[in-house]
Amino acid sequence: MQFRTEVQVPPFDRKISYEDTLFLMGSCFVENMGRQLQDFKFRAEVNPFGVLFNPESIRLALLRMMEDRTFDSSDLFEQDGVWNSFSLHSGFASLSADDFLEKANGALRRASSSLAKSDVLFVTWGTAWVYRLGSDVVANCHKQPSAMFCRERLSVESIVASYSDLLSKLCERNEALKLVLTVSPIRHWRDGAHGNQLSKSVLLLAADELVRRFPDKVFYFPSYEIMMDDLRDYRFYASDMLHPGEQAIEYLWERFSECFFSEKTRGLMGEVERIVRAASHRPFNPDSLPHRRFVEQTLAKVALLESEYPSIDFRAERQALSGE
Repeated sequence: MQFRTEVQVPPFDRKISYEDTLFLMGSCFVENMGRQLQDFKFRAEVNPFGVLFNPESIRLALLRMMEDRTFDSSDLFEQDGVWNSFSLHSGFASLSADDFLEKANGALRRASSSLAKSDVLFVTWGTAWVYRLGSDVVANCHKQPSAMFCRERLSVESIVASYSDLLSKLCERNEALKLVLTVSPIRHWRDGAHGNQLSKSVLLLAADELVRRFPDKVFYFPSYEIMMDDLRDYRFYASDMLHPGEQAIEYLWERFSECFFSEKTRGLMGEVERIVRAASHRPFNPDSLPHRRFVEQTLAKVALLESEYPSIDFRAERQALSGE
């Protein structure tokens, strides 16, 4: 008997390899998948502006990166001696405007360079609700008084129109770029059960329309559906009952891997994982003959993989194994 409804994930027509450069933007799901990609040594830029939740803030951030439009004092505000920007996550908060701008523009330079050469762009939308300060959508309210902002829900039509334009601009710079859209499986309970469902519905309809319009460029990965229908049980949630728990994240990563990686790449990922684990091992007696042999054998494996796959960066593992 079948006791669960397993979500079928369509195959991604362009399998990702270690030669590819990946760029991930959006909500916490991106953070989870991005961390896994980085742990397995893929070249992945993950949320250079911090976690972003709504489609418009993500779009504005990507446009700034494409235009390499630096931050200046007009983008900042100060409260109680702390500087922030409504365009960035609170992780950039600084005690001086100069320090803030140095961090923000450093992140912008790295992100602009990475985006320009990316092969696959992953975008995860968390909510269709946005906050406007005047006419501008903010990425983060930074706990400012709610009276400062106007809250509204984006429409399907506005998201489709703005992302159609964004995709056109992205492909002008990088014709081979693929866009992968996902809807975050994290529920935004502040909106209430009904409000959260309405928000997710807007995102799902917008993603579906973009896939329909650009079938060769846009792909949809059903992370939301996997969490809601495949893992339909609170035991797969974290203690807040809103975020996926560790088992759910691991399962989502498995389904992600099946979709985007070939069997050859998954086999190589296993070799990379073994080297990373070996480098993290802390022996009781590092000068013993068995451990020295273990280090030599592992370094030989590193050298072999580096010669075959020069895009994989094992510098940290080399340093750990060599005791540097």
